[in-house]
Amino acid sequence: MLKLLLYIRMYFFALMFFLAHQQLKAQLTYNELSVQYDSPWTFKKLQLIPIRFKDKGGAGFQNVTAFNKPVISFDDALKQHKIVIKENTAEGGADVSTLLVKNKSKDNILLMSGEMVQGGKQDRAFGKTTIIPAGRNKNYVPVFCIEKGRWDDKPKRFKHAGTAGAGVRKQIDVTQRQNKIWKEIDAELAEKNKKNQTSAYLSAYNDSTLDDTSYLRFFINKMKESDSSYAGFIAVAGNRIINSEIFSGSDLCLAAYIDMIKSYVHSLQPSDGVPSKTYDELKTFTDKFLPDKTTQKKYLSINGRMYYDNGEVIHIVAYDNTPNP
Repeated sequence: MLKLLLYIRMYFFALMFFLAHQQLKAQLTYNELSVQYDSPWTFKKLQLIPIRFKDKGGAGFQNVTAFNKPVISFDDALKQHKIVIKENTAEGGADVSTLLVKNKSKDNILLMSGEMVQGGKQDRAFGKTTIIPAGRNKNYVPVFCIEKGRWDDKPKRFKHAGTAGAGVRKQIDVTQRQNKIWKEIDAELAEKNKKNQTSAYLSAYNDSTLDDTSYLRFFINKMKESDSSYAGFIAVAGNRIINSEIFSGSDLCLAAYIDMIKSYVHSLQPSDGVPSKTYDELKTFTDKFLPDKTTQKKYLSINGRMYYDNGEVIHIVAYDNTPNP
């Protein structure tokens, strides 16, 4: 009898592990997602088209990551002193392309590609989306420089500085090349007449409009009025698609939400008018990366990025390859 109970118990735990693993491996395609083309959230120049999980609650980390520990944003983790960012010292000095991240909390912490930290020896942006797990004290995260003219012997304290606009983020997500990122930053600084001694991207990024808070207020309220089963969004400005971001769990999407909005607001251009993408245009875009896994991998290998955690996709970013009108 005892052997039978032990067998049943082992079978039960094996089954739970299998179901959790299957849930985690669910694909981010039309089979699992519903794009709400006819229910956009629109405020002034910016429009978000919600993407929901068909299975309410999401197919990913909400249920199975790190024994159900919460996922919080990098910004919140810094404000609550749950995370420490340090220069990574390699042989011969600090390693410009890597930062050391220490999680001091019992929460999982989400770091997004393009999320920026100001300070240290120079300002940097994270080079990938990753989850810093609870209980792991040392994590080495790839970064890109967004301030090429400064390298201080006495580094400043790191602080969260928002998420880069679409131009810089696209270079991080698509090319993963430092020279392309610098080229984009130089172009944006010149366009805004913000050229400076250290080519600091944040001098242009922080040149925000008075509308920033009104955009944030509107889209935060829209989320508060809704349920939490969102996988991500398509962002539209005027007659152009900024990008689409989709996460493997609704908790990841919620943790990233405010920084996504900030990035979209900073991607707005003076020439952008009222969002005007049609259903057919939006559907043509999503048909490039949502029909199936093979189509998705092929499109995002050139026009976006798939980010993984423990071998499973947690975040995809897609950019439209249709020339702007």
